[in-house]
Amino acid sequence: MKVILKPILGTPKANLERAKVEIERVLSFRGNIVNTHASGAKILVKVEINPKWDLPLSEKVDYLKEWITAKVKTVFEVISVSATEH
Repeated sequence: MKVILKPILGTPKANLERAKVEIERVLSFRGNIVNTHASGAKILVKVEINPKWDLPLSEKVDYLKEWITAKVKTVFEVISVSATEH
């Protein structure tokens, strides 16, 4: 899964650690961060969805799209949440 964030204040590079902490907080048991990096004006966060979470993958992705968008604090704007191909 890929989450793209845009920091409200500051540069993406300066907000990488803050973005990682925020996504970890929002994900909780639902997944783990694999990678974060700044790309232009955005922060890309790759997430591995927890395979032990007892839902079909499509439902997990739909749930996380809504959950992440709703729960990320106002320091970041959530640009997109999408499933990634393996």
